[in-house]
Amino acid sequence: MVLVLPVLFWYGDASAIPAFARKYHTACTTCHVAFPVRNGFGDAFRNNGYRFPDSTDEEMVKEEPIKLGSDSYKKIFPKAIWPSDIPNMPSLGFLARVDATLPKDRLTGKYSDSMINEELGIFFGGTITEQISYFGDFAVNSEGASLGRILLLWTFKPGISLAAGTVGFPEQFDLVSSNAADGPDGYATQLPNPNKGLELRLSGNFGKSGGYTFVAGVGRNSQTDGSSIEQPDAPGGSFTDTQFARATVKLGGTGQLSGSGGELGNQYIGLDNSVTFGANIYHSDRGGNVNAESYAYGLTKTAYSGDVKINYGNLRLVAQYAHFCEVIDTISGIDWGPRNALSLEADYWLFPWLFGLFRYEHLEDKLNGEYTKLIPGIGVILRPNVKFGIEYVAVTRNTFGSMGIPEPEYIPANSWNLY
Repeated sequence: MVLVLPVLFWYGDASAIPAFARKYHTACTTCHVAFPVRNGFGDAFRNNGYRFPDSTDEEMVKEEPIKLGSDSYKKIFPKAIWPSDIPNMPSLGFLARVDATLPKDRLTGKYSDSMINEELGIFFGGTITEQISYFGDFAVNSEGASLGRILLLWTFKPGISLAAGTVGFPEQFDLVSSNAADGPDGYATQLPNPNKGLELRLSGNFGKSGGYTFVAGVGRNSQTDGSSIEQPDAPGGSFTDTQFARATVKLGGTGQLSGSGGELGNQYIGLDNSVTFGANIYHSDRGGNVNAESYAYGLTKTAYSGDVKINYGNLRLVAQYAHFCEVIDTISGIDWGPRNALSLEADYWLFPWLFGLFRYEHLEDKLNGEYTKLIPGIGVILRPNVKFGIEYVAVTRNTFGSMGIPEPEYIPANSWNLY
């Protein structure tokens, strides 16, 4: 058993970072149900190129940008440089996190060897003129500093954007947990992502509510260094090695492009009664891994998943099934057959700042084994930029290892996680 005690103090995330909050003089809860999960308005904000929907952005801006060049230059372009602007406030934000871990010894059953981990996440982002948006992040901890992701977005018009940089599938199960695709204790249904590439984003409404989104892109191999099975220590993979696509259809609720009619977002989940269906497909010529830092899971070349999200009153339900067509051992190159994974989650909001959560996880393949997890938890939004939560991970079935050989560092264990 592991006791993990993280407390988050943030000013936003990589999709709604503090530069945006300062720009509009609003809180993180304008775009988020709870960090980092977006609400209906947050989705519309993203689909509009990180700007307020319904053509209200200009009137909602409270921090006017600094002009670079006169607007009159637009009339004589290309005989003059097209004018631009920059934010007049620093585009930086911070996320402080503390994890206190108290593991349970697998043999003695006693709790010992407590550990405390600290990490500072630094986010940056903003908008330039009416078309360009950017954001990124990097982390500083006891092991040094590491770059997370950098993304540059060009919005041709609301609902049509082209992204370059770190692209891929959004996470579905990060309301409380922080272990997204980070080994067997992570989310079972997370698909591989390219590490760098291009992504086309399309979105629109069905009338005044609901709507659709479509994302398709290409990128380098999903491994951190782009390595291949044949040469695991050598860089490889062309820019188009990995192809991916995601489509969603939302019925009811706030519009995917219009949000809540341009109003300041949903302060609680009951304002977005809706059902959203999603489908993902992934292919990599060289094979990718859900965990970019480890080869423990094996590589897959083709995978797909389907998900559904239901919002009704104060209840939110999320389900996702993923099928990996092959699981390839990185040492021998042997294909051990498919992997199947299922994640189910329900959360209920007692107040806009207090929610309970329950998640079911199951993963099975012939290379690693099988595990099943039950995860109850609660979360508290102490302040608009401070979240605290606790969850218990109960592993009810576990045969996880490598080719039948147990590997304790990769075997999911019961744990308490405090956030």
